Amino acid sequence: MAEIHYGATLTDFLKAAVAKFPQRPATYFAGHTLTYSELDAQVAAAAGALREKGVRPADRVALLLPNCPQHVVAFFAILRLGAVVVEHNPRYTAHELAPLLAHHGARVAIAWEDIAPTVSAQVATTISVSLTQPLPLSGAPVEPHPATLADAALILYTSGTTARPKGVVLTHGNLAANCLQLETQAPLRPGQERFLAALPMFHSYGLTMSVLLAVRCAAEIILLAAPHTDAVTDALATRRPTWMPGVPTIYERAMAATPTDAAAVGADVPTDLGGVRYSISGAASLPSRIIEPWEKRTGGMLVEGYGLTETSPVLTINPLDDTRRAGTIGLPLPDTQLRIGDPADLSRTQPDGVAGEILARGPQVFGGYLADAPATAAAFHEGWFRTGDMGVREPDGHIRLVGRIKEIIITGGFNVYPGEVEEALTSHPDISQAAVVGIPRSDGSEDVAACVVLAPGVRLDEYALREHCRGLLARYKVPQRFFAMDKLAGDQLGKLRRRDVQRDLLTLLNQG
Repeated sequence: MAEIHYGATLTDFLKAAVAKFPQRPATYFAGHTLTYSELDAQVAAAAGALREKGVRPADRVALLLPNCPQHVVAFFAILRLGAVVVEHNPRYTAHELAPLLAHHGARVAIAWEDIAPTVSAQVATTISVSLTQPLPLSGAPVEPHPATLADAALILYTSGTTARPKGVVLTHGNLAANCLQLETQAPLRPGQERFLAALPMFHSYGLTMSVLLAVRCAAEIILLAAPHTDAVTDALATRRPTWMPGVPTIYERAMAATPTDAAAVGADVPTDLGGVRYSISGAASLPSRIIEPWEKRTGGMLVEGYGLTETSPVLTINPLDDTRRAGTIGLPLPDTQLRIGDPADLSRTQPDGVAGEILARGPQVFGGYLADAPATAAAFHEGWFRTGDMGVREPDGHIRLVGRIKEIIITGGFNVYPGEVEEALTSHPDISQAAVVGIPRSDGSEDVAACVVLAPGVRLDEYALREHCRGLLARYKVPQRFFAMDKLAGDQLGKLRRRDVQRDLLTLLNQG
């Protein structure tokens, strides 16, 4: 594999795309296209206007926008000034936003008009954005700030499911490195690809995989304001993206909503999933039952990867060829070191086949949390980033994810890893989604409980599910109790929140 030459910043990515493919479509949104030349002109004007509002190098500017061209323009305009983008979910409440805005202290925010009044009460200058109008920022172009790889480019706040949210500081070097690493994994064609940006840009997965990598290869970015199934299927049929980052539910729902028999539906209903060459799944385990039908209907490949906000985000990906391994999160990206640490002593590495904590090193790994030295120190062990995820390394180097450290279930003295049990459950045709959690017992142990969302028209058959699991798992891992639920708690990407599922289940049991 060719050596990766690190050195380009995110602003260099856009500069190169504009120079090589000025008339190539850069963004597509709601029927309108911006070329790379037009995008660059809007970035220059927005950067000039932000400078007139007092934004200087290293200043933080908050973005609270859905996916739209204005978001892309604002992002690169901030970077052009040497300032730092702070991404936030534009649907957060005032209660959720207040501590985050206070923590990073941005004096300027660019916000979707629906949330702008909430933001303006907490930030000195708020620019309200309508999705139907150009970004309301126009000033005289300024000389771009010469960013370095060590300069902060982005701050993202972790979900904070187990503690208060922490600000993850990612540099130009972190984010650019991840794009260059990903570029080695697929034969992306500069100036010819079309990326589907259905995942939100305020998540590292959506930002890096759908936007930054797209700019790196001068691709058209097909922007969806929200990953609604009808919008996804329409984009697949009409814009025919070639690269599609997603989560399992997006692929599954797109197939369910797209009939294969054109004669059975009206002319305005898409029956075509397009010709996506490469589909990448992350944020949640990819059930193997989705892979074959998706690949059959698109003619492309669907593989799973893995990463975290702190790693820009991708650490591993399955090879985009016939060596990929369904059920694993693939192999480390180039220049990325992973090892499986012994939970009892992280300095020791577990042998192949034995679970432990996944530790990582690489150019995409962040340097620390914003203004939080204790959390930063706790996130590393002897220079290795602690992912908090439990994994197993197979003899061929592929990594299998088995769950979060704090979500391990202890039953009868044995450790049960939820991800392993969930994989067994979702391989049954009756189960569309599963979360495995522990129910505390008086002796300090736990019962293994399966909270499942059933396929349409199916009734819960505990005996059949238990027998199915017994054919795949050691007896102590088989759930003792099953609960059918309408939905399972998750984040905006559909990533399961087992702690929330466990809380909901315990509340339900206490009420009963």
